Amino acid sequence: MKHRLKYITAFLILLFHMAGAGCAHAQFTVGFDSDIHSVRNSIIPDFRYKYDDYLQYAPAALMVGMKVGGYESRSSWGRMLVSDAFSVAIMTATVNGLKYTVGRPRPDGSRNNSFPSGHTATAFTTATLLHKEYGWRSPWFSIGGYTAAAVTGFSRIMNNKHWMTDVMAGAAIGIGSVHLGYFIADKIFRDRGLYGMFTDPTYQYDPYRKHYVAELFLGRRFIIGAEGMKEMGVLPLRGGIVGLSTDIPIKPGLGVTARASASSMTYYSGTISPMYSLTAGGYWNFHFARIMELQLRVMAGGAWMENPSQGHAADFGTDLSGGIALSIITDSNFKIKGFVDLESVSLSPDRPWINTLIVGWSSAWFW
Repeated sequence: MKHRLKYITAFLILLFHMAGAGCAHAQFTVGFDSDIHSVRNSIIPDFRYKYDDYLQYAPAALMVGMKVGGYESRSSWGRMLVSDAFSVAIMTATVNGLKYTVGRPRPDGSRNNSFPSGHTATAFTTATLLHKEYGWRSPWFSIGGYTAAAVTGFSRIMNNKHWMTDVMAGAAIGIGSVHLGYFIADKIFRDRGLYGMFTDPTYQYDPYRKHYVAELFLGRRFIIGAEGMKEMGVLPLRGGIVGLSTDIPIKPGLGVTARASASSMTYYSGTISPMYSLTAGGYWNFHFARIMELQLRVMAGGAWMENPSQGHAADFGTDLSGGIALSIITDSNFKIKGFVDLESVSLSPDRPWINTLIVGWSSAWFW
């Protein structure tokens, strides 16, 4: 437990450092957040739905509902409520303390309390509570809870209420608050109030088993090429990418990977062209340091993008990519991944290859 808490603490510090770099000033500048947001603005600029106001509580509602129905969880009612109270108090104090200290403007300009995302922090808090209480019974409780949390966080960006780093920090606060809250409660209660058949699911990753993986990923595009070609509009200036991917194992640590993504390609003139791609290939995983995993992957497929010089006409072409990723396994069935990919896209014979370095992260579920 002590070693695992050390790794989680280091992970949270890393995320806060990444998020804080973009939040030091109230005035927002072009960077990771704005390029991710450009994908939203170019593909779904009018997206406005309030389901995330309710989805953030779904894991907690499921947890309480099963408890009321008599389905035994990790803890007795008393121990669970104390653990939850510590967790929620830590999360709430951290979120509100940062919101009104940082004073970051929201993307829609409505208020200056964007960092961190309270909805995302709440969603990951309730998802981790569900994992703590029922994840030991079935991994699908954990997968379902973290899926609801990830969708909540992503929806805050889609609804134009938060930047990407707001969501990253909210997720880190939510997960970390529950681990700390349960750590405190476990010190108080010790062995009292634990269900007799409970087995700790805190970490059950076996690198010698086949693992299926589903990911929601986001990243920033750094366009490789001469500045003159970018100024002339021959190459994009920068961009962002969001998408879904899956790993299907052939044997432990080796298998097939597939990806569907949507990207924004921002040109020097300010024009933003959406690009879509479907790719597939192979991956290789190397597990080390108990909670760390390195992945190498190579993919090929197709892409299509609007041609700025031809209005809304689309060019179709080839998408080749390869990269490296580093995962931190934060819980059974859930991990956070940072990745760097090199992608080359050829959209037509009369246009040069678009070579891109993509830096991003993903939320990943495995089973």
